[in-house]
Amino acid sequence: MKTCLNCHKEYQESYQFCPTCGQKASVHRINTHFMIHEVIHAFTHADTGIFYLIKELAIKPGEVIKEYVAGARKKYYNPFNFFLITVAISTFLAAYFHVFDGNPNSSNPVSNLVTKYVNWIFVASVPIQAFFTWLFFRKKKYNYAENIIFHLFLGGFRIVFYVLIFVIFITLFRQYYNVILYTYFFIYIVYVSWAAKQFYEENTWLTFLKILLSFVLNQALISVFIGFIYHAFLKNPH
Repeated sequence: MKTCLNCHKEYQESYQFCPTCGQKASVHRINTHFMIHEVIHAFTHADTGIFYLIKELAIKPGEVIKEYVAGARKKYYNPFNFFLITVAISTFLAAYFHVFDGNPNSSNPVSNLVTKYVNWIFVASVPIQAFFTWLFFRKKKYNYAENIIFHLFLGGFRIVFYVLIFVIFITLFRQYYNVILYTYFFIYIVYVSWAAKQFYEENTWLTFLKILLSFVLNQALISVFIGFIYHAFLKNPH
């Protein structure tokens, strides 16, 4: 008999995986080779890697999230990890390419505060928008936590889209900053509406209006909060 190093349950020597928790029977010491393998595996694994998830979110976002919520947890990359990794990557790339240097509103201190902490705004938007979609689609019986999962998946994809489209285009065509920014927002709202249509299975136009309203309310709440922080603590620090 073998003892699983993860859950400490016993199982037959011939087993390749623990029947209780699913961990591999052969566990090697962590070294550089192991770390490199795990990083590559996380991004490229055919069935559960990040690239597979991004591809699936690009072609059937609502269906992916519906499957995950229904119980297909092994099939897709963890939404929390996906979201946090994309936030970290976008933070690095935005700083490296000086994405916001061409912002025509750079003389506005509140606008500067928004651009400086844009990725924290991405993070804050998840629970706020989850609340509004839970409220607007409450007849669909998805709870608040399931709505958070919905926005974690889409939020992660939003950041991928932000990196691939917004960062690249802003770097190349900085003079069209506002045009690119508003086009990015419009495309993303349409994308979320499409995902919501698949996930909540509601009328197309009604879904679009609810998603649009959730974005407006989310933006309003964040704007009020940022304005309050600026005027209360940053405008006159002394």
